[in-house]
Amino acid sequence: MIPGLAAISLILCAAAASLVPAAAMAETVTMDGHRVWYRVEGDPASAHAPILLLHGGMMNTDLSWSDMIPRLSQDRAVIGIDQQGHGHTADRPTPITLASMRADTLAVMDALQIDRAHVVGFSLGGMLGLDMAVNAPDRVASLSVISAGQDGDGFLPELVLMNRDPSHVPSPDLVPLLPSPKDFLDMRRGYQDQNPGGSGAMVPVMHKLGALLNSDWGFSDDQIATIGMPVMVLIGDRDFIRPAHAVHMAETIPDAWLAVLPDSTHLGVLDRPELPGLVLDLITSAEGD
Repeated sequence: MIPGLAAISLILCAAAASLVPAAAMAETVTMDGHRVWYRVEGDPASAHAPILLLHGGMMNTDLSWSDMIPRLSQDRAVIGIDQQGHGHTADRPTPITLASMRADTLAVMDALQIDRAHVVGFSLGGMLGLDMAVNAPDRVASLSVISAGQDGDGFLPELVLMNRDPSHVPSPDLVPLLPSPKDFLDMRRGYQDQNPGGSGAMVPVMHKLGALLNSDWGFSDDQIATIGMPVMVLIGDRDFIRPAHAVHMAETIPDAWLAVLPDSTHLGVLDRPELPGLVLDLITSAEGD
């Protein structure tokens, strides 16, 4: 999730672009009358537990994970889910909450008859991954929390201010850390090309995500201290997440790994060549291979 996204993206324009290539084994599952889109790559019959990818806010499975999926799917299935109002999944009248996204995600796992998966979540997806680890721990084999905190205190203070006050103009120190105009255009193109509501769905979803960030979401130290599966907390050294907060999470979650990638902004973390290897290292450790 990108706090302050609405304030910045509303001033940007987008141009039409070519469609994202069709995903292999793309399906939907219906949850409370709402169709949730997912895709499966790799070998669903593999003896290894699958990897479940949870994308960032205003993004989609392709935009967050397309570069990593070929590496992650070499020996197992990889499932990407487009959450409410993102990618191929339409928005609905209800708010976007961690609880509702968890329910949608578990519905996909149930439809695929997946008991447990290695969860990899970026930003909003990292928040959702933590929610699953706390509230549905029996479904999570391991958890990679990428560029996400346990609550709103994890964000840089100015990002919190931007989300509460969309008229706030980012400081010169913050601007280089924010998504670039191209990043915002890629997000808008994702809505144009994939979402049933088209680019018109983008602003309402941003408002819903802003409401989520301004709510009392989060997990106490006592809650994350009970997480029992292997966990990696990973941020960039120029991330939206405060380094001290990431350290605190890693110290509070039992035996958690901590990784800070150099010269990496919030979105830039996804482009780091070492990221897939770090995720696979955690999974290998969790499986005892």
